[in-house]
Amino acid sequence: MSVLDRFRLTGKVAIVTGAGKGIGAEIALAYADAGADVALLARTVADLEGIAKAVEERGRRALVVPTDVMDLEALPPAVERTVAELGGLDILVNNAGGAVPAPFMDSRAEHMEWAFHFNVSAPVELTRLCVPRMLERGGGAVLNIGSMAGAHASRGYIAYGTAKAAIAHATKLMASDLAPRIRVNAILPGAVETWALNWFLGYKEEQGEPVRDKMIERTLLQRNGEPADVAGAALFLVSEAASWVTGKLLEVDGGWCFELLPRTIPDL
Repeated sequence: MSVLDRFRLTGKVAIVTGAGKGIGAEIALAYADAGADVALLARTVADLEGIAKAVEERGRRALVVPTDVMDLEALPPAVERTVAELGGLDILVNNAGGAVPAPFMDSRAEHMEWAFHFNVSAPVELTRLCVPRMLERGGGAVLNIGSMAGAHASRGYIAYGTAKAAIAHATKLMASDLAPRIRVNAILPGAVETWALNWFLGYKEEQGEPVRDKMIERTLLQRNGEPADVAGAALFLVSEAASWVTGKLLEVDGGWCFELLPRTIPDL
């Protein structure tokens, strides 16, 4: 087998959450390019249908599964539908997640619990449901999408950053629990220009704060990321090319060496 063949996903079936746009959509398309069939999970059907069409144009099967991952009762049917219609399950990408930045004094317990549920409890539960189906096919790979916000301290990210730090460590714990037949890794993206980041940057620019320029200045590679930058790493980590890699956190951040976001939240 050539080294390039080790990056192929021929015959594999993947579930990707948050697959309607941004990083999740790009990962789904990368997997289709590599030969996988993909179950696309997200809340917005119109977004999923557009990505499904792009997957099918690549010659692979796409399954649209409208799902709110915050609803834990919706997860078992999503997994079982994937297995029933695509024939099995080999790969899970826990990409759905997020939280709105807020000052510390506005971040109450319910905000912490919401962020933890979205970014930790839901992906861990979905992984638990997928494991038996992966084992039926001899094993599999789980990829969690964390964030550099969980590795660096930035103001306003007490809920999101704490939750992303938790899923990063959960990745290591799951890798230990599920070895040797299932590998578990995570990607920690930096500033990737998804719709969410672009909304935030546009809002700041309207307030006269050139946040995008400052972020780029503080990144070694002198640009913000694109979803495709993350998708390439996501392909590696679930492929045979990474068959001896588990429990690892891969930072895909353009060289984030400083506090990336300017301190727009004032001192107390």
